[in-house]
Amino acid sequence: MSAMYEVITSKTSVSQLNGVGEKTAEKLHALGIHDVNDVVFHLPTGYVNQSVVDLREAEHEASITVEGTVVTEPKLAFFRRGMSRLTCFMDIDGIHTKVVFFNQPYLKEKLIINEFARLYGKFNKNKLEINGQKLIYDTSPGYTVRYSLNKIMHARTFSKFVREVFENYDFNHDLPETIKRKYQLIPLREALYRLHFPADSDSLHQARRTVKFYELYQFQLRLMHKRQKERVRNEHYIIDYDIDALKRFTLTLPFELTGDQKMSVNDICRDFKQNVSMHRLLQGDVGSGKTIVAGICVYAVKTIGEQSVVMVPTEVLANQHYESFKDTFKDELTVEKLTGTTSKKEKSRILEELALGNIDLLIGTHALIEDDVVFNRLSFIIIDEQHRFGVNQRQKLQKKSYRKNILYMTATPIPRTLSITTFGDMDVSIIREMPKGRRPVITSWHTFDELDYVMSEVRRALNAGHSTYVVAPLIEESETLDLKNVSEIYQTFVSAFGEETVELVHGRMKPEEKRRGMELFETLEKKVLISTTVIEVGINVPNATVMVIFNAERFGLSTLHQLRGRVGRSDKQSHCLLVSQPETDNAKLRMEIMTSTSDGFELSERDLEMRGPGDFFGVRQSGLPQFKVADLTEDYRMLEYARKEAISVFEQMGGA
Repeated sequence: MSAMYEVITSKTSVSQLNGVGEKTAEKLHALGIHDVNDVVFHLPTGYVNQSVVDLREAEHEASITVEGTVVTEPKLAFFRRGMSRLTCFMDIDGIHTKVVFFNQPYLKEKLIINEFARLYGKFNKNKLEINGQKLIYDTSPGYTVRYSLNKIMHARTFSKFVREVFENYDFNHDLPETIKRKYQLIPLREALYRLHFPADSDSLHQARRTVKFYELYQFQLRLMHKRQKERVRNEHYIIDYDIDALKRFTLTLPFELTGDQKMSVNDICRDFKQNVSMHRLLQGDVGSGKTIVAGICVYAVKTIGEQSVVMVPTEVLANQHYESFKDTFKDELTVEKLTGTTSKKEKSRILEELALGNIDLLIGTHALIEDDVVFNRLSFIIIDEQHRFGVNQRQKLQKKSYRKNILYMTATPIPRTLSITTFGDMDVSIIREMPKGRRPVITSWHTFDELDYVMSEVRRALNAGHSTYVVAPLIEESETLDLKNVSEIYQTFVSAFGEETVELVHGRMKPEEKRRGMELFETLEKKVLISTTVIEVGINVPNATVMVIFNAERFGLSTLHQLRGRVGRSDKQSHCLLVSQPETDNAKLRMEIMTSTSDGFELSERDLEMRGPGDFFGVRQSGLPQFKVADLTEDYRMLEYARKEAISVFEQMGGA
């Protein structure tokens, strides 16, 4: 358990509690409950309000407690493999109400005609029907609690263990008194007690507010401690680059940097001059020019004869970065590329030059972390799309460094809420401005009935000599379905534009086949690329002016925006056509949002609201904080206040 959830000094085992024998202890251990702290923080998953409501005032679909008289004999019917339905009618507040219990046949003996009954269930106001969940025998007002116990014991039994902990153990953690007064919070022990033994809705609400604030505040304090630990002061970390040489180099670039690019370069170069290791996140929307910023800073490192590295998650992205750096910085930087498909002969040559210090910048995939990759003096590490790498992979690369300075780059605009949690231990630079001459991509939404129009837009682009991306949905759980979709779309476009114009790339192809397909599109030998989201990042074709996304409702806003960012990379007007037949309000809303804004940061906030933090980076993302009560989407304002208070307290404690 995280230290955040250790509020009792004694870490007494649950086996020491009354009534917990060896078998019960084993069952509790299986639930992750090992000591008294675990008991306290195994919080209820729900509450049943036993306070009786007047059915005449109840809302449709509300879960309520009601009472009345049974007026018909209960009828029990069995169907489908022993499942059952128990039905009767009751007089509840003068309303003749149908009551149904599923799979609780034993209640037939409890529902006696002309006798009183109290029950909890979901009310269908239109049908005057209650889907009963339980009969309530305890007629006292208040709440009963639900716990996630995997049926190993009754909630009442677990509640006895919880009560024993509160009665016999001292709590040693709480929020500072000044914070509790300022935000009208209650002592943490009292809040936890109320969550387990709620008296009324007001006290329960106040308890939840307190525990939420405690979690967010403690998490921010831990981020600051982590940040301080990683920023150990050491003169060795200073990169005393030649500022005059860097200025001369910047003036030779064939374009003017945007204001945000200049600020980001200044941020990174300022970090170089500090006696603490750099730990910075560079956020930039697709096409905003992060690579230029990174390249200028790589040149700064070169001025003192030291090396830089860029690690990316895919070979396609490695190729893009390599070509981009070579094209932009030409002979000013010695750049090499190392991936899993690099030949043995070429790899041997690269490793020899690397060890001699003759390579300024090495770009590569996971191949960079292999033991035989040895740098002469690695002083600047750049990790692109860092959330796609595991912690161990990032650490293995860091161990190769001579001076520890790390820049994380992402083309996924990150909502502020996630930025100050997942990346709260980093400094952050943001590039919002687009390079001069770029036009916003025009986005439109079309149904499958309008496919002729979509095809005409593709034909118009081809006639103008421009290229087109066509994306089919990637369904992670079903590669077979994914392939079928791509193949069908490929045949449709081949029929319309000819095999000599259309290329197919998907995730199940061999790396060499995939690379060849991408090359045909990048060199304009093929003008239409049919693909899954393998093109989401890592391909740069300025000639492409049309992006068609089939079944767009299957993608989140962030992915749609990343795909849209593949076009609009020149001064030509580009278009993104979403082909979608959404069946849910949520899916329709995504289409409407996509057509209303091209601001990636605004989209990321909306995406977080709709999908929640756990899904924001996709199914493989890890490292997001898992709170007991707090919710990053709902409690973002509280998170801001908790962060502010944590910073203040940390500084008072002498933190940097």
